Amino acid sequence: MKRRQFLGKIGKLAAFSAIAPTIIPSSALGKSGYVAPSNRVALGAIGLGGQGTMNARNFLSDKRVEVVALCDVCKSANTYGYKHNDTKGAEVFKQQNNLNVPVYEDYRELLAQSDIDAVSVSLPDHWHAIAYIDCANAGKDVFGEKPLTRTIEEGRALCEAVKRNGIIWQTGSWQRSLPKFRYVAELIRNGVLGKVHKVEITLPKNAAIEALPAQPVPEGLNWDLWQGPAFRSDYHTFKAFTTWRFISAYSAGKIADWGAHHIDIAHWALGYNEQGPVKIKPVSTVWPKEGFYDQPIEFRVLLEYANGEVFDVSASAKEPGVCFYGEKGKISISRSRMDSTPAILTDMKVPTDGIRLYGSDKDHWRNFIDSVIDRRACSTDIEIAHRTNSACLLSEIAYRTGRTIKWDWKTEKVIGDASAQKLCSRAYYGNWQLS
Repeated sequence: MKRRQFLGKIGKLAAFSAIAPTIIPSSALGKSGYVAPSNRVALGAIGLGGQGTMNARNFLSDKRVEVVALCDVCKSANTYGYKHNDTKGAEVFKQQNNLNVPVYEDYRELLAQSDIDAVSVSLPDHWHAIAYIDCANAGKDVFGEKPLTRTIEEGRALCEAVKRNGIIWQTGSWQRSLPKFRYVAELIRNGVLGKVHKVEITLPKNAAIEALPAQPVPEGLNWDLWQGPAFRSDYHTFKAFTTWRFISAYSAGKIADWGAHHIDIAHWALGYNEQGPVKIKPVSTVWPKEGFYDQPIEFRVLLEYANGEVFDVSASAKEPGVCFYGEKGKISISRSRMDSTPAILTDMKVPTDGIRLYGSDKDHWRNFIDSVIDRRACSTDIEIAHRTNSACLLSEIAYRTGRTIKWDWKTEKVIGDASAQKLCSRAYYGNWQLS
């Protein structure tokens, strides 16, 4: 029995109990390790490729969640990952987890399923704005993958849709739910480094590939629906499954993919959650010479903020991470390490009466379900994600135009450069539009 069904049927049960004794199982009362149906979140999973599978699996591990529907434009198993050697898909996930649920091809059919409370959405970036806004307009709480949207104007439209519909939003920037990232952010917020003047952010490189001929569309894949609002292109495996990220029609590449994690941490630590850079300067780019990948293999860009901090963001062979340079030393943080100069900095405790940052004490996915139940804002709410994504996309605009961009983060407009401002939005194919 689903959460919404339970709320309707419990009234009938109460009426019946007035004339006949009723034995209610402990599972319905939430005892013996069970979660009562009235507290169970019915969740639909949209997109069951790489990250989508991981997200759905994490939600399945939460006893408060019942996955009730799946959706993917690929109805057959296919190979995902950057090496295309990881077999995944909606049907694979359904079989592996013994789910007896419908599998849809079009996410709009899933949204029409009335018993769904929330959705986990893991689609290519070019789909984010349209699909997320449709989910918000359907009244579903959303766990949405990063980067937030393909353009800045789409991001603002999504922010307004989330607020207008009063839904819970969580962005999949899950580093905010790792204790060591929050610890470093709190140290910096509490002045351990003194004035921070520079943040060095290293991201992975984008890939290059030789020119490849078109391939037949595999059986079970709706290639037209996969492309959706993007302009049409011949099919190739390296366009469709995971490596779509290196094609500008679908994604901004690693500046948005990994930038959504590490620029986000820098914003968190320096208090720029709902602001942004004021100047973005391209330093260098290395572009692919051939093939259908058109994101720069390497890039370096400088983002200047209102208080004088400069984020030096580059794609390199180094491990992705963030290094903060301040008056009293430096602190580096990545997923595998945390160190500082002097070493004592990362042995310090955050003052008990100091600034504390909101983050999950469990994990990013449980934080979302907590918020679905108690209606508290999530740890990576919509405005936070939009400002991080805007910084990433402004970096892309700067190295694509080859010009320094001046940005008014209050009005979200490029100052004095009309052609750069046009890159804050994009045209859609056919009849696709934001609803």
